[in-house]
Amino acid sequence: MEQQSTPRGIFYVVMSAMILVPMVSASIKHLGHSYGVLEIVWVRAIGQTFWMMALLIPRHGWRILRPRKPGLQLLRSGLLFISTMSFILGIREVPLVTTHVIGFTAPIIVVALSAMFLGERVNGARWLAVGLGFLGVVIVLQPGTGAALPPAALWLLLAAACWSVVQILSRQVASHDSAETTSIYTYAVALMATTPFIPSQFDFSISPTQFDWLAFLLLGLVGGIRHYCIIKAYALAPASIIAPFNYTELLGATVVGAIVFSHMPGGATLLGASVIIGAGLYLAYSEKNR
Repeated sequence: MEQQSTPRGIFYVVMSAMILVPMVSASIKHLGHSYGVLEIVWVRAIGQTFWMMALLIPRHGWRILRPRKPGLQLLRSGLLFISTMSFILGIREVPLVTTHVIGFTAPIIVVALSAMFLGERVNGARWLAVGLGFLGVVIVLQPGTGAALPPAALWLLLAAACWSVVQILSRQVASHDSAETTSIYTYAVALMATTPFIPSQFDFSISPTQFDWLAFLLLGLVGGIRHYCIIKAYALAPASIIAPFNYTELLGATVVGAIVFSHMPGGATLLGASVIIGAGLYLAYSEKNR
């Protein structure tokens, strides 16, 4: 188990959220218009898995391939597979910043699901924060105005829900396995699930451009580093402290979206983001002081 260090945990989560996450998201969005979902997931899974193995096994030995909680690792990996598939299906139709704003609903969804399915007691103030969070989503999507396709929004909400559980499991896994072990197993289920279909799904008629190759490289290389940073962050510091720093994604996504896709967030997006972030910060604060 990692020795606790809140400053280091904050460093890792900010590095992931503000720099690495927007880079990976931009790569997925670019590739999503030319390549199939399974192709993108497979390239990301095989690139990240073998990159992390090549980096970590020489330093830590083969013992890191033996998790103490294999079932928990596979559950985390399986939920991440669903989250990744849903995210790709959604991001193709939605601006980069909007995608990340919807992703900010993850901690809000966790509270709602824990109350409905786990019997956790949620007071009125926390339910109000949940309601405000989803109101923020409505403001961002502006139903009926054509700002976003409803199916795409639903895929992104599913991705956020699964991702929120992945973050919770990351904290639980950290008490049993090292960050290095979890990094290698992060995309194990995705790799096993997609590999059998690649021969029939891969479109060999598409000739990748230089930008395509760069995007594929970022998926495997930067994606692996990003997940390692997340795992380290939740191993080093409490989730209630780490969670608010995930909102630095908005700054990174705004810059990358403007440079790569010429997208700038509108007033509704910024207003909705403020509501969602405010609700998420309150939930993180109330969780810390319960």
